[in-house]
Amino acid sequence: MTGQGPLLQVDGLTIRVGAAPQPLVDGVSFALNPGETLCIVGESGCGKSLTALALMGLLEGTPLRIEGGTARFQEVDLLSAPRETLRALRGDRIAMIFQEPMTSLNPALRIGDQIAEAVCEHRGVSREEGRARALEMLERVRIPAAAKRLDEYPHQLSGGMRQRVMIAMALANDPALLVADEPTTALDVTIQAQILDLMRNLGKETGAAMIMITHDLGVVAEMADAVAVMYAGRIVEAGKTEQIFDDPQHPYTLGLMSSMPSLTGRSERLVTIPGTVPGALDMPVGCRFAARCPFASDACAKAPPLTDLGGGHRVACWHAPLEAEQPMPSRVSA
Repeated sequence: MTGQGPLLQVDGLTIRVGAAPQPLVDGVSFALNPGETLCIVGESGCGKSLTALALMGLLEGTPLRIEGGTARFQEVDLLSAPRETLRALRGDRIAMIFQEPMTSLNPALRIGDQIAEAVCEHRGVSREEGRARALEMLERVRIPAAAKRLDEYPHQLSGGMRQRVMIAMALANDPALLVADEPTTALDVTIQAQILDLMRNLGKETGAAMIMITHDLGVVAEMADAVAVMYAGRIVEAGKTEQIFDDPQHPYTLGLMSSMPSLTGRSERLVTIPGTVPGALDMPVGCRFAARCPFASDACAKAPPLTDLGGGHRVACWHAPLEAEQPMPSRVSA
């Protein structure tokens, strides 16, 4: 990280679908510094991927619409920039790794041609130079027999290799910002560890900042410099990784931490959080976690603001700060 200010500053991002009474993503704000990795964590349906797609300008043609907010990246507001500007940025200064490479890679094009296309488009080089860069990137992500893989199709590669191809494609033009949406979910544990190690090392080598979307707290602990915990379209807690893991202050974060199995100490029954994330048409007006929260009170009928507890550790809860090592009440227990 450097002292030159945020690479990306998101303020008040709000996304609505159709005539839903409440936004799906409601007032999301965060900053990302150069070289920093921010993990956005939460259950499925919390709005993590919607946030990423909005930043990439990929909501066009869907029922979703950006209702408010700004997202400034190198003097460009990603939420209001013209289509041509976003097209020039995507795959160049900003790149994205999607969750399932088989739906992102073109099954009818060879691997080398797909990587070379992005290089030729943004760097204006010849096809031969693009293929040379593609080979360099495949070798960089440690794909064996890289020269052979250039002329293979996605279905001829394993899941782990396809994800390495996606990483190679994303990094081919040396982006300043990399957005990774659940990049290891479809992979087995061994391959997942290899991909995370690869992404971490390449991030250090290139200096790219990274937003990683995940529901896996193990991934967060391994990858993140900073964490934003998201629930039902709102960021409910944010801070440095050690702040979130050592001193969780939102009941939802406490529930997530309590649901993690421990590899040390005595065996204990895992905690679960009752209920589910509210749907698009059922978003409550006040605190969106109140119906599942063991600390809920009358105050929660009003949405709590995201308040700084000190040192950049922010939480949106009327009952914070919670006492140190406060256990979850029995209502949350399995």
